[in-house]
Amino acid sequence: MNQIISILDSYAYRTLVWDIYVERVSRPAGGHKADERKIAGALSAAEVCLSALSDLMGEAPWLAGPAISLADLHAAPIFAVFRLAPEGERLLGRASCLAGWWERVSLRPSFVRTQVPPRHETHAI
Repeated sequence: MNQIISILDSYAYRTLVWDIYVERVSRPAGGHKADERKIAGALSAAEVCLSALSDLMGEAPWLAGPAISLADLHAAPIFAVFRLAPEGERLLGRASCLAGWWERVSLRPSFVRTQVPPRHETHAI
């Protein structure tokens, strides 16, 4: 769990959120042009981050093993915004274990209730 949180804090957050989501989604929504070079440069780092997380997750349903942990709760908001960028959705779709993890974590009632805007609750996990 600590290793996953360290990867998220040291490498993934900056790359997935600031270099991809903010540049592709947030800045254009504010009337600013996306920095295409920054996005392009972040894609390979994002792939490395997703690969490392996938490797550590292995066949487990949650990032750090058979039960949800702080690692999942720490990663969820990062992935919530990352996947709003087309590049994020595409990269997440290629990492099948992370895509399955995202489906599980994003359907949790607590996660659904905290989305902006809130999503309709359909499953209790």
